[in-house]
Amino acid sequence: MNPQFSHLFVAVLDLHATHRFYVQLLGLEVLVGGPERTYMRLGGGGGFHIGFEVVAGDAVPTDGIQIRVRVDDVDAVYRRLLEAGVAMDGPPADQVWGARHLWLRDPTGYRISVFSTDGPNLP
Repeated sequence: MNPQFSHLFVAVLDLHATHRFYVQLLGLEVLVGGPERTYMRLGGGGGFHIGFEVVAGDAVPTDGIQIRVRVDDVDAVYRRLLEAGVAMDGPPADQVWGARHLWLRDPTGYRISVFSTDGPNLP
């Protein structure tokens, strides 16, 4: 037996809004499916994959999941999201563990941490 993680599965309310947020604004790529379907899997840079599938609004448990997206320049992403009118918890901030984080919510309400760091062992 050789178990390994494949991808995270996340229930969403609107796949078009999810596509716009993760692909058009954050720059991830569609690997499977797409916004015209009820499922799509996203990834980027050889990293972890997330599968998004449309479900009824009362079935989305958003409080127990936080999605983290590593970027080269969190301040540039912040400016792009701000120009696009995306609501955020505040501007990027340096953390005691060495990363610079920006927190916001995606269109379904999942908490997103967009961050950048030079340290290879940071979250």
